[in-house]
Formats: sequence, C-alpha cells, structure tokens
Amino acid sequence: MKVVLVNPPSPPEYRVSRGLMGGFGMAVNPGLLYPPIELAHVASVLEADGHEVAIHDSDAVGLDLAAAREAIVGLGGNLICLDSSSTSLGRDLELARGVRAEAQVPVAILGSQVTFTPGEVFANDSVDVVVRGEPELTVRELARRVAAGESLEGVAGTSWRRGDGEVVHEVEREKIRALDELPLPARHLLDNAAYRFPGIDGPVTTVKSSRGCPLDCSFCGYTLAQGLRFRFRSPEHVLTELCDLHRTHGISHVVFRDPIFTTRKDRVHAICDGILAEGLELEWQCETAVKVLDRPLLEKMASAGCRHISLGVESGNETIQRAHCGAKLLDHDHAEEVFRAARAVGIETRAFCMIGFPEETPAMAEETMDLVERLDPDQVQFCAVTAYPGTPLYEMLSGERDFDYATMTGFVALEGNEHMSAAEIEAKIREAYRRFYLRPRRIASELRHPLRLASKMSRYLTLFRRRA
Repeated sequence: MKVVLVNPPSPPEYRVSRGLMGGFGMAVNPGLLYPPIELAHVASVLEADGHEVAIHDSDAVGLDLAAAREAIVGLGGNLICLDSSSTSLGRDLELARGVRAEAQVPVAILGSQVTFTPGEVFANDSVDVVVRGEPELTVRELARRVAAGESLEGVAGTSWRRGDGEVVHEVEREKIRALDELPLPARHLLDNAAYRFPGIDGPVTTVKSSRGCPLDCSFCGYTLAQGLRFRFRSPEHVLTELCDLHRTHGISHVVFRDPIFTTRKDRVHAICDGILAEGLELEWQCETAVKVLDRPLLEKMASAGCRHISLGVESGNETIQRAHCGAKLLDHDHAEEVFRAARAVGIETRAFCMIGFPEETPAMAEETMDLVERLDPDQVQFCAVTAYPGTPLYEMLSGERDFDYATMTGFVALEGNEHMSAAEIEAKIREAYRRFYLRPRRIASELRHPLRLASKMSRYLTLFRRRA
C-alpha cells in the first residue's frame, strides 16, 4: 500500500517550522527550512512494514495550498497523513479537507496541537482520524488497517468521529521506550539539498538523538509531547545515523533537535568520541541548558565539530525561574562562566528568552535584559510567553477563555497579564532586541558579518506579523 506523508505549506505571512516547540510549531526566519524529520521517522517505520511511502514537503518546493492539494492527490496514496502546527492549523485543515474530497481515501492529521485539541479538528469533515502523541507506531497501525480494509476504530493513540457526530478518543499509546529499535529516518525520500539554515553554506539536516525532558517548564511543548522521562538513543545508534547522513547523503551540517541535548554528559562525550573516531567532518549545533554544561564538555563538543549552542535562559528573575522555567538558570555566575567558556573554545551561543509570564512585571523583564547583556551571547531570541494547549501554563490561563491558535507564532503576545498588556509585552520584546543589538560594541561586531546581520534584520521584521 502507498502512504503519503505531508508537510503543508506555511502561511504566506511567514514560514512555520512544525517540529519546533515540541510539535506545536513556530514562525521562523524565512531563510530557515528544516526537513520534516518527524515525517521521515514515520516513513522509515512504514517502509520497514512493507509499505511504499512518499513525503511531500510543500515548503521545500514552494507550493501554495491549491498547488499542494494537486500534488498530494497526484501521488495516489491509499492513506494520507498531514503534519500540523498551532498557527497554521486552519490552513492545514483546509488542505486536508480538499485532499480528502478529491482523493477519496482516509486522511489523518498529526502534531501536538491536534493531540491536545483533537475534538476541534473534525468540523467540516476535514479528516478521518487524529493521530495523538508520538506518531510512528500509531500511523503504522493505521496503515495496516487501511491495507487490510479494516475499520480504524480501536487504534490506540487516535481520535475519530462516529456517524452520529460523537468524537471517540481511543486509549493513549505508550511512548516508545527503546528508541534504538526505530529505523533511521528515511532521508532518501527527502530532497536533502533543499534544507538550509541562515548563515550556513550547504544543506542542513536535523537529528533527534533523545526525547523527553525532566525540567518540566510550565510553557514547554517538548515535555508535553515527549514526556518528562529522558529517553535516549545509544551513542552507537546516533553514530550510525551521523555516518549515514554524511556518507550516504553528503550532508555536513547537523542540528540536534533534542530538548536538552547534554542531559547525559557521558552520552554526549561518547557521541563526540565517535564522531572523532569515525573521522566525520561535521559541523553541528544543539539546544541545551546552562546547568548541564561545563568547560570539559564544551571542549570535547568543540573538538567534535560543535559550532553553536542555543541555551534556555528564559528569565533573569528567580521567582519566574522557579515558577515556570524548571529553575534551570539560578546561578548567574555559572551561566556567565559557561557562555565565556563556549566563546573561548569557538562555539557560538544563542540565548532563548521569554517575556510575558503571568506574574511578570516590567522590572522582572528588565532583569532578563540585564542578564542577557551580562552573558553577551552571539545571538539572542526574545519570545512572547505562549500558552500552548495542554501545558501547565495553558491550564493556568485558559479558564473560560478561548485562545486564537492562529496567533501562536511564538512572538505575538496572546494576551497581557495584570502588569502588562499584550501590546506592552510586544513592545518590551522590541525594546529588548534594540537594547541588546544597538550597543556600540555589538554594532561593531555585527557589521563584521553583513550577511548574518541581514538575516537577523529580516527575521526581526517578520516577527510580529499577524495572519490576515
């Protein structure tokens, strides 16, 4: 049987990277295009089960909704499964509805947004089934059912609607424990040359070497989608993928998409040792937390090709850190040491920061700006605090209110708090960017890299765009 997996087109206002924010997606720099690696993982499991699989990535080929619908239907799948994100959900469902009407085959949709709001997806007969949670084994079971001509009822990890309109939520599917048992993602189904990252020459790919995060931040989509239990692939399994992507597909630039890559320092040391032993000429980057980094590990990572680390700073205020950020950055002296050490070994840094927590005052936001100036990363990203469905923050804030998912870009403030309005939060974010980048020393540094500066300017100008 043939299965078609779809990464729908982004909205015209900005590019959406659906794998970010734990699968809720996020508006990104227009020069950034990550491969739909989640779909490639699903594809490899389906191929191992004997199915023919095609991956259609609308953004990689620059298609709008109408052209995407035509291309997807033309692939002739017996089962079609679309990825989704919060901010693009309406358009994702519009595409699904059109494909379903034309192809006359079962259509499924996956992603964190639909996982935690599955009952809202079935309006207008857009899809047949929602895939909740980790998709690999659930989509495999759906494909087996379709191939056998059987009902989709009873598949764990799905939601579907009866003929009388009742939405049925099947039992949760357990998260995959033995990640080494999953086959490598099906990169042979992707146009790997199409994927890029601002400031990097040549194609870029992503690798998920672990899932889950024990820090339990109130806003985090990753812990929601992947769980609090840290599940990791062995260094040997990760090395097998790195060798494959480099030697088979000719890719030299890798972005590790683990929530906290250095949760197990011994595992990262072993991965780095493997890269060096295999002689892999890779340049790579990752995301992690300051509290799980030290100088020896940074030195090893740099020697193995690490060129950039994104670090969760979130807030410089202790109250906010303890209430919402997993207390991941309380020791500012240690944080300064980590950023200084990264600079010394040749690793660029990016600080992820957020403004607009429920109890945050303008003075608390100023503490974050002060801390970022002290740490002086190479890049900084300020986001509006966003309450994604299912997160503790969402449960705290939602009450009787309805949030507009189309505004969940990561930069548009959904609403204010008792101290700042939504407009004031967005103004504070703009102020934070200006304050960080318009320092005389920073201006001089940025002018030495004009292409990267142009990329940052492009990103800044698109941050606060709203959907029409």
